[in-house]
Amino acid sequence: MRSIKLRKLKEEDGAPMLEWMTDVRIYSKMQYDYENCSLEQCLLFIKNSWDVKEHLHLAISDDMGQYLGTVSLKNIDNRNKNAELGIVVHPNFMGTGAASLALKEIMKIAFVEQKLNKVYFYVRCDNERAVAFYRKNHMEYEGCAREHLCIHGEYKDVFWFCLRKANYNQWRKRVSETKG
Repeated sequence: MRSIKLRKLKEEDGAPMLEWMTDVRIYSKMQYDYENCSLEQCLLFIKNSWDVKEHLHLAISDDMGQYLGTVSLKNIDNRNKNAELGIVVHPNFMGTGAASLALKEIMKIAFVEQKLNKVYFYVRCDNERAVAFYRKNHMEYEGCAREHLCIHGEYKDVFWFCLRKANYNQWRKRVSETKG
């Protein structure tokens, strides 16, 4: 994998963003059903991401500027010093290390620049690839919420994970030592 960086989303990211959003391998394991999403909706999301203070949505890109996915700090709560993590990589770049590198960069933003105390997130229990990714990347398991999401009339369990500021430096060291 070439080096990756996080950058502001651009309008030209709309088409590759739409590709992952409408890929059944991706949206079938997420909370939201993006199957019928349009390019116009992607472009509106990108434009709206530029000036919103409570959400930070960034493109994951390679050293050539190619869009690889999106990583976000959502619902940034400056009073309680926490935010929700969101990360998705285009299927063409899964398994390349892009997600792990993006995770390290967004956590640096969260704890060093934003001075947050905690970054939290949940993942559907049946999203085995994502669960394995977070465990491999030493995220703190907080528990299972039973029947937390209703997807097409079916209730789904979710695992809650987090990273706390108190563990950030140790986490960063552990992740840097992890291979593959």
